[in-house]
Amino acid sequence: MTKSSLALALAAALFAAPAFAAEIVVVNLDAGTGAGLDDPSPRAPQGGNPGTTLGEQRQVAYAYAAKMWGAIMQSDVPIRVGARFIPQACTATGAVLGSAGTTSVFRDFPGATRPGTWHNVALTESIVGVDLNPGLLDINSQFNSRISGDPACLGGADWYYGLDGQTPAGAVNFLNVVMHEIGHGIGFQSFLNVTTGNLFGFAAPSPVNPAGSPGFPDVYLANAFNNTLGKAFPDMTAAERQFAVRNAGGTVWTGPDVSAVAPDYLDPELALNVSGIASPLPVGRSSLGPAVTGPEFAGTIALADDGVDAGADACTPLANAADVAGRIALVDRGVCAFAIKAVNAQAAGAIGVLVANNVPGVIEPGGVDPAVTVPVLGISLEAGGQIRALAPGATVAAVADPVRRVGADALGRVRLNTPAALAPGSTFSHFDTALNPNALMEPSITGTLRGDLDVDLTPALFRDTGWRTSAGNATLGSCDTGVPVVDPSGIAVGASIEARSLVCSAFAADKGEYQDCITAYADSLVEAGLIEGRSKGRIATCAARQR
Repeated sequence: MTKSSLALALAAALFAAPAFAAEIVVVNLDAGTGAGLDDPSPRAPQGGNPGTTLGEQRQVAYAYAAKMWGAIMQSDVPIRVGARFIPQACTATGAVLGSAGTTSVFRDFPGATRPGTWHNVALTESIVGVDLNPGLLDINSQFNSRISGDPACLGGADWYYGLDGQTPAGAVNFLNVVMHEIGHGIGFQSFLNVTTGNLFGFAAPSPVNPAGSPGFPDVYLANAFNNTLGKAFPDMTAAERQFAVRNAGGTVWTGPDVSAVAPDYLDPELALNVSGIASPLPVGRSSLGPAVTGPEFAGTIALADDGVDAGADACTPLANAADVAGRIALVDRGVCAFAIKAVNAQAAGAIGVLVANNVPGVIEPGGVDPAVTVPVLGISLEAGGQIRALAPGATVAAVADPVRRVGADALGRVRLNTPAALAPGSTFSHFDTALNPNALMEPSITGTLRGDLDVDLTPALFRDTGWRTSAGNATLGSCDTGVPVVDPSGIAVGASIEARSLVCSAFAADKGEYQDCITAYADSLVEAGLIEGRSKGRIATCAARQR
């Protein structure tokens, strides 16, 4: 299939979106350049992506993402998304994978979800039903062309253009990144100046405008709340917003749709049962050692003693290895890295490490060290004192909390990304990295993401900002497959079926080949336990009615 016929086939399939589904039109900004989405370098098909050139595979993956989001979102106005590859920041250990955002904003229009509040153009058009940017882009996106096997960029990593989520070690899943970036353009984006705390539209007094302007909140920011200050973002001063976007773990999303579906997606938080203490104690997960789900962290407490002073910082080899062996070592935060404490306790025979904070609040011991092979958890300063008073001999056991969820506050509100170190482009307009499982709209693309099938909490967040999302089934043409486009927890199997149909239709030589392509995908969904056999039969019936 030629490049021009591919573009026509993809465009035709996208245009055939069912009523009310959003039509996301991909505008190839690399067209005619021989680079990026237009790169003619030969490539072997991979992971369900049948493209035979680099540019073709990039176009296919982007069209797949556009079709998925189009199936999930509802709008009668086409959403035009510009796409291109450009060199972006990249070192051997980190890179900007891509970036995207809306091209314009509107407020105080008929049907606006909130008065005096900015709405991105795609959301605004979905509400008013009119193209406000005729012939212009609604979302602009770009991806890093330096990720191409260059050792100086992510250690030689390359993009993976497969559509199956089976990303090889050392590669970066392009489809996941495109799903993430289109998500920003659809609405996972605030227009707050995170450096100054000023709202979009802020203007200092000047001779031309003596009164200045305080600016206006946006629909994303209107759903943000800081627990430390006890204030919603629109009600804060600029200085308070400066604090709130740097208050790690303190800023949450208050929209009701996200809070309602979070228990279906997020893992239960852990708690610690302690002999002699009536109520379970809250604990913090650690990036060190094996993941803790509950049963693997249980035993008798032993106080760590490194023989240096009266504390239990465990920054040097423990002097009481005989007491610690076969037990869970209680150590204090401070002086050295958490990994050092864990390694020293482990060397003394500890089967787990419990780190007590040295300031108020539960600690989440961080760091990366493959030498740590025992589970590690953190507790508060107060909890450390309670357990220390019962030791030695107290027993502890991690259990699933029946109410609290990982990455949410005590009221079930999901945390936004507000690290202490400001990171423009990452701070605030993402979910917190504490979420487990990881979410599509966290600031980093992780190996567990399956953007080809799962958009997790993102549609719920869009609904909180005023979007309509699909509550129906995937269709092939006008044929209802019976498979929901997206379920309440964000599993988007139906959207993936529509996206796969797009690719199958664009590349199949005839109707039989198209049907074989769709049936093979349905088989993979059955094998993965995502649909039942009868759903596969319905998909096959719908496929037979196409072309």
